[in-house]
Amino acid sequence: MKAGDIVTCPHCGERTVVKLGKKFSGWQVCGEVLTCALCSAELGMPEKAKSDSSARDKLAALLGGDETEHVSLAPGEEYRRGCRNCAHRLEHPFKMLCGLTRSEVEPMHVCPEFRDREEKGK
Repeated sequence: MKAGDIVTCPHCGERTVVKLGKKFSGWQVCGEVLTCALCSAELGMPEKAKSDSSARDKLAALLGGDETEHVSLAPGEEYRRGCRNCAHRLEHPFKMLCGLTRSEVEPMHVCPEFRDREEKGK
C-alpha cells in the first residue's frame, strides 16, 4: 500500500484514499505512517520505494533513450566585456556611469574602450 491508493478503511469501513502522514514522538518527527483520509486511523507503514532505475528506464524508452547531446553553458569570451566589469566604471548608488564618456551606461553594454578591472589591478 502506498499514498494515493484507494482502499476500504478497516476502521471506519468507508472507501478512502490513503494519505501519508508524519509520526511524532513529542515534537520530533520519528517516521512516516499511512493513514485514512476520512478517519485518520493508521493503516500501516509505507512500502519502501523500489529502485528508480525502472522508472528511469521507462522514461528513457518513452523519450528515445539517453542519446541527448550535452550543451556547454560556458559564457564565452564576450561575457566579461560588459561595462559592469570595466575599469572605467564609476561607482554610484543609483546609476552606472562611465569614467571616459561621463555618461550613464547599461551593465551589459559592450564598449570599444573596455579595459578589464581585474587586469588593471594586477
